[in-house]
Amino acid sequence: MSILVVAEHDNTSIKAPTLVAIAAAQAIGGDIDLLVAGKDCGDAVKAATQIEGVSKVLSADDEAYNHSTAENIAGLVVELGEKYSHILTPTTTSGKNFMPRVAALLDVQQISDISGVITEDTFERPIYAGNAIETVQSSDAKKVLTVRGTAFDAVSDQGGDAEVEVLTAKHDTGLTVWNNEEIVKQDRPELTAASVIISGGRGMQNGENFTLLEGVADKLGAAVGASRAAV
Repeated sequence: MSILVVAEHDNTSIKAPTLVAIAAAQAIGGDIDLLVAGKDCGDAVKAATQIEGVSKVLSADDEAYNHSTAENIAGLVVELGEKYSHILTPTTTSGKNFMPRVAALLDVQQISDISGVITEDTFERPIYAGNAIETVQSSDAKKVLTVRGTAFDAVSDQGGDAEVEVLTAKHDTGLTVWNNEEIVKQDRPELTAASVIISGGRGMQNGENFTLLEGVADKLGAAVGASRAAV
């Protein structure tokens, strides 16, 4: 078996959820290739070669992948996906954006947010807001999976020695025009990847009282969450 993991990165470093997705790929078994698609992403590619368990890093450096638009990334992944049995990416905003398109173009069923690997074609995932675990078996020749960000122990980002393959394939559909972005920086970890979460519910009474939780979260290096009722 051969597995393709699509990296989450910022063109300079590999994001933590990618290390979790690689751990899931290791649980499946087989050679693991890591795709880094972006613009001026040489630093991220270099960091990717050091990740434990990665056999090869595929570098796609082009303006078409600058903002990771779903149309362009999906086209690249589908072209590469022909030679892989499994395609994985973290369950992040980006992954949830392009991966369904990949599954549709490959005419397979995506299995989302897996939290466990039973066999190469059977997986676990949470349902009903995490109150139950569902076991799903796929009969598709190619498995398209997104990986829950805290479900597996992340692999080390050091100690690897992967080779780099530079890709020349360019997928620019022209269907999307990038206007602008507003980057909000915060010291707290992302909710989907946090190891500690401080959560509030009805007892907080109103949104203003959530500032009480934020102080605790900052002390613990935790993310702030909320129950469905509070949301």
